[in-house]
Amino acid sequence: MNNFFEKYPEIYAVLSEKEDGSMRMLEDRRNEENRKNFFRKNGINPDGVISADLVHGNNIVIIEDDSLNVIKDTDGLVTSSKNISLSVTVSDCIPIFFFDPEKNIIAIAHAGWRGIVNDIIIKTIKKIKKLGSKEENIKVAVGPGINSCHFEIKEDVLNEFDNYKNFIIRREDGIFVDLKGIIKKQLEESGVRMDNIESDDECTYESEKYFSYRRDKPEVTEAMIAVIGFKK
Repeated sequence: MNNFFEKYPEIYAVLSEKEDGSMRMLEDRRNEENRKNFFRKNGINPDGVISADLVHGNNIVIIEDDSLNVIKDTDGLVTSSKNISLSVTVSDCIPIFFFDPEKNIIAIAHAGWRGIVNDIIIKTIKKIKKLGSKEENIKVAVGPGINSCHFEIKEDVLNEFDNYKNFIIRREDGIFVDLKGIIKKQLEESGVRMDNIESDDECTYESEKYFSYRRDKPEVTEAMIAVIGFKK
């Protein structure tokens, strides 16, 4: 299990690993026990966990109460409620945790390549600011995800990265993109201080600790869960 924001004991920001089992929400609920066990192990109240029903987009929702356990058509969640935990699942996509210790605001984003090029990071920062935060107070943790060593794209989507040509790597074996580099550039452009960013540079494709959609090519996607919330 990965822990982030360890300098801030008032919150937990954690990411499961493969050994915890798949955490993806499925209609047959086969992974429900894995999720409950992970929440229990980390002292997380499962009834207060709000999950984003991912669509690989850039929609960010501010959560004010726990009346809905799953938020449809969204890839990012923001709240100032201390009774709510926020979660996304990932399998090569990158979990991004946000925390403003001045205003007690937390957020989480599921950063796949489509969301990244459509400014999911910038939009999340704007939602956090809408609740009263200032850019310079926002702490960010970039979790593990697929790195440029294995994130290959084809010519048909190359134009999607026109604004980020410095992060495209052409090699003999193909075209690769540094997604974490783009994320950090967007954070910097949003006014987040570089010394307020922590990053786990592990590649999920290379590490057997994690599920990797591109490496494993499973019939049913298996995923880790990233959760952030306030400790009781």
